[in-house]
Amino acid sequence: MRVVLTGTLAAILLSGVSIAEEPKQAPKVTLQSPDGKKSYDLAKLLEKGPVLVRLTCACSGCDKELPFFQKLQAAYNTKGLQTIAVFREKAEAIESYAVKKDIRFMWLSDPKGDLWKTFDAKTMPTNILIDKGGRVVSIVGGCTIDGKNAQALSAEVAKILHTSVAKVAEPKNPK
Repeated sequence: MRVVLTGTLAAILLSGVSIAEEPKQAPKVTLQSPDGKKSYDLAKLLEKGPVLVRLTCACSGCDKELPFFQKLQAAYNTKGLQTIAVFREKAEAIESYAVKKDIRFMWLSDPKGDLWKTFDAKTMPTNILIDKGGRVVSIVGGCTIDGKNAQALSAEVAKILHTSVAKVAEPKNPK
């Protein structure tokens, strides 16, 4: 699904969530389709279930990690998880990438990095898991081409959805 980022992003800056901190709430974000006919309000998406916002790019590391996030979305799709991949490249460049990689969740383009600023993301990629109530549950930064981050997020999604953990990455055997 092709979508581009528009609208005003809240000035809420989110940092990593730890046990000692108060839970952070997701910022108010509106996403607009390129033709202007459809808008997506993050708060409304969160009414349906948890949302995983994946701030990413089409670099080789993120490219290698993508299949694990495809599996993650597929595993929890019928239980209500919605994944939104936000790419730093322009929509035109990402459209062919999304088709080539058969991305089966919502994606959008944010070449100016507005959403990165909103979430105070310092690493590429950054994954933000938000529960149905709008509480930021987990922020996982960095790329793990073996799927370790996707598997960790799978455990968090399973907790939110009160279901068993889906295996989206096989652990590597030590040599």
